[in-house]
Amino acid sequence: MTLSETAHRWLLWAGVVAVILALRVGCVLYDRSQPSPQKVVVERPIDRDRLVVVPKFYMEDFASARQLVGKTIWVKLGYATSYFLDKSSVKPANRELRYFQPLEILAIETVMERPIAGEAENREVLLRFRREDQAWLTLAGLYDAQADRYEMQLDELFYLKNPRELYSHWGEEAWIKIEKHLLEPGMTLTQALFSLGYGRLVTTEAGGIQLHEFARKPGGEPGKTRIRFLDGRVKEFKVLQ
Repeated sequence: MTLSETAHRWLLWAGVVAVILALRVGCVLYDRSQPSPQKVVVERPIDRDRLVVVPKFYMEDFASARQLVGKTIWVKLGYATSYFLDKSSVKPANRELRYFQPLEILAIETVMERPIAGEAENREVLLRFRREDQAWLTLAGLYDAQADRYEMQLDELFYLKNPRELYSHWGEEAWIKIEKHLLEPGMTLTQALFSLGYGRLVTTEAGGIQLHEFARKPGGEPGKTRIRFLDGRVKEFKVLQ
């Protein structure tokens, strides 16, 4: 039987399509037979600060806070936690405040409770310690008479355990910088807090960068410093005043 010209054309195109399909299948099988390219994994340094377990006080009222008598505690919020002379049995309307530096050590002599002038039956819980041969007080919490409950602030203001033991993985060089109130890129957020004292989060920027503002300059003098943290470490900083 003689094929027509049209049939010859269809057979020719069918052969071309078959060759193309065979090449395509061959390429796919070859690609699948090759080992997968390894993705480049960027390893971020482990933030060991986040692994630190900070002991809590578990003191919810005046009675339980009295367990601190004879104990030593460390200041957590430097330049933000205040203290004052023990001169009155009632909280005065105005009193001259001083502020602790970061990580100052307090040896608690007494835990006391006293009324707040002009505030009905509200009371403040105070820690008494000695410095410069004088008795000083710092606030540990408040008693709200209307709600009949205590609002203790010990976990926010102090450490129950020596921070040098909690953050022993830093090494002596890091602690020397902290004691000198220094600041440099690569320091962790906790190191910056220990060096410059309390800092507040201003905003979170693109890329996970956190902008904090501190009321101290590197070196410890009053001023204003803005620090950008990336992955929990100082990326850059700027002294504003």
